Amino acid sequence: MFQQPQKTNWQTKKIENIFLIIILVVISISPFIYIHTFNVSQDFWDNAMGNMLATVLALIAGIPTALWIDRLIKSREEYQKHLDERKREKEILQLIYEELDFSYNSLFLKSMKGNSLSITIQPLKSDLWETLISSKETKYIESPSLLNRISSAYYVLKIVKNIQEQAYIALRTSALVFKEKDGTKSNSAQKLLKDARVFDDLFERSMKEALRMIDERLLTIQTNEN
Repeated sequence: MFQQPQKTNWQTKKIENIFLIIILVVISISPFIYIHTFNVSQDFWDNAMGNMLATVLALIAGIPTALWIDRLIKSREEYQKHLDERKREKEILQLIYEELDFSYNSLFLKSMKGNSLSITIQPLKSDLWETLISSKETKYIESPSLLNRISSAYYVLKIVKNIQEQAYIALRTSALVFKEKDGTKSNSAQKLLKDARVFDDLFERSMKEALRMIDERLLTIQTNEN
């Protein structure tokens, strides 16, 4: 019962194809039947050849011209799309540069680097990057290597940021004091800060490299705009 409709559809399509072929054949031979039946004059042949020649010339001239115009329009549309994407990439990279620069120069270098005694209340900033990821705006960053470098920088940033936040929470909630092997004492917050400081060198290298590559890419985009 399930196979019957499929067979019927196949037969229907076959009949339709045969019918179309018959129509094409009739249309194709109709001019010859007309000529044979009515014994047309020389004027008819002259007009027919003139019209055919005009049609052929129009096709020869028109089709390449139409194709060229179509390619030109598509090329301009693609070029404009490329310009719009590079403009958006430039805007995104400028914002990322500002966020990384703020976290590195204004927060890390001034109050975090090498500091395992006191906690900086203001956390490292990664809100913009998280928004760009969730909105898929990072697709406008054309260079895969640059995207990888930026992602790596934020990866280290988030590690340090999370440890710093845990240290702040521990400072406010834990009164535990640990005695180290050398006899010194430290609380939970200080131990977490020491963990964060392990990443100082990696953090600094990642930030510098990301900022350098972003700066180079922005310069390239600006050069291409001129």
